[in-house]
Amino acid sequence: MDTKFLIKHPGEIIDHPFPPTRPDVTIVESSDRIYEVDCQELQWWFAIPKMGETYMWAEYDGETHKLDAVTEMIPTMPAIIHDIDCVEIQFNEWLAKEWPPSPDLMYVTIDEIHTSWIAVVNTIDSRWIFNTSEDEWFEEQWGGPCKRKIVDDGRYQLQSDGSYKITDGVGLGAGTYDVTIGGNTFHCLRVLEPDIDAEHGGEMCEVYIEEGGRTVFFRRYDGRFLRGHDLLEKFPNNRRIIIDDIIYVHSNCTGWFHDTFTLASLG
Repeated sequence: MDTKFLIKHPGEIIDHPFPPTRPDVTIVESSDRIYEVDCQELQWWFAIPKMGETYMWAEYDGETHKLDAVTEMIPTMPAIIHDIDCVEIQFNEWLAKEWPPSPDLMYVTIDEIHTSWIAVVNTIDSRWIFNTSEDEWFEEQWGGPCKRKIVDDGRYQLQSDGSYKITDGVGLGAGTYDVTIGGNTFHCLRVLEPDIDAEHGGEMCEVYIEEGGRTVFFRRYDGRFLRGHDLLEKFPNNRRIIIDDIIYVHSNCTGWFHDTFTLASLG
């Protein structure tokens, strides 16, 4: 492990498999349509609320392509909170830069239809603060239950200028693509999840989920004026996606922009 990385939790540093420079990525639209995937992951934290597997993802600086962060999520034990059976997940995080940290612990659950957050533990002023789904602001912060079934029902209608209009469809799917990462190719449903109703368009996720329901590649976008300045001026060469005349720019709350690869992307 490069010694410039900061470990969020004290203790032994565990090696990770991600290369120091971003793998090559090729994304090509496919006519072999995927209409539905069963995504059991927390969206978009890339872990499944079940015991027995460790989950990781890596974030690469969009400009330099250098590794900026690795996040590890480890299901540690079953738990019961508010009479709900759930799984405790511990976070370990390595950062090359300072930016908002991940939580210390999550308590999450899965059923036949949804995955859901039940509680989250954060460190504030050197104390663990425990918040649960019964707190008034919790759903606003973490979102409600995530539907496992993600469908492409034509919600996003591509226009001649490359922008999208939202139809009366309700699915998050936005086409089918073959995504090649290094030497591995994945047949993926592309997902767009914008915050259209939020001020300045809010945030948006662009996600590539392979047919088995695992995310392999992810980008986050912000509405052009979301951060209090013009992101097109700050990042004139960044990717952008236009939905219902709202311009989303590839950037995130760290103040930079990143490409995210999960452990599943390594094959």
